[in-house]
Amino acid sequence: MKLKREPGADGNGVVLKNVKYFDAQSNNGFELYKSLEHRADVQGHQFNYSDRNAFLISIDSGMPVPGK
Repeated sequence: MKLKREPGADGNGVVLKNVKYFDAQSNNGFELYKSLEHRADVQGHQFNYSDRNAFLISIDSGMPVPGK
């Protein structure tokens, strides 16, 4: 999968804020990307997509991080 971050009006990325994500304690918003290439040939299932929306998110689950 190859993604390209969508620029916002200010040239920075587009981020959707204040969206609840399941039971996550908090999140930094959904970052909008476009797929340049998304393909697979796995167990007989083949697909090839491009120019589709993709969203990335980092969440705080409230669980302690091991080693920290």
